[in-house]
Amino acid sequence: MAMVWLVTGADSALGRSIVAAAAAAGAVVVAAARHPESVYDLVGAFPQQVEALAFTPERSDETIAGILGYHRRLDVLVNTTEDRAIEDAVLTFFSLQRSGAIVRPDAAAEPWETADAIVAAHTEAGSRPKGLQPLGSRTVHVRSRARTPHGLRAAGQA
Repeated sequence: MAMVWLVTGADSALGRSIVAAAAAAGAVVVAAARHPESVYDLVGAFPQQVEALAFTPERSDETIAGILGYHRRLDVLVNTTEDRAIEDAVLTFFSLQRSGAIVRPDAAAEPWETADAIVAAHTEAGSRPKGLQPLGSRTVHVRSRARTPHGLRAAGQA
């Protein structure tokens, strides 16, 4: 089963680079942007892997609930925006799933180099290159059996 990624700010150069690199690596990528039509070319280039999504930070909880309702999982959040509401929205689910990664890339870095480092770190089992830490990545590994506010349970729980 392919990993499911959510990339915010997918219409920026950095966001587009990450979406393309993750899709090329075989991940299903939800490309979230204020203007989703700006990523339709990526949907066309990777029709089986990339989905465009209208996104505003004010609707972070609804966005995550929709992704989980459709895909039943989320493995990686790449937050290229300054808003942290989307991170708060995924933390509960990641705690239920007992895994997940939140990545805050350095917007000043070269987009393709950053995208390649992020994708390499989060698609190869156990791989966490030292070079990823300066990019602002943090991986969330929590152990909790609490339910989400929507009553969802992590995969594999009864």
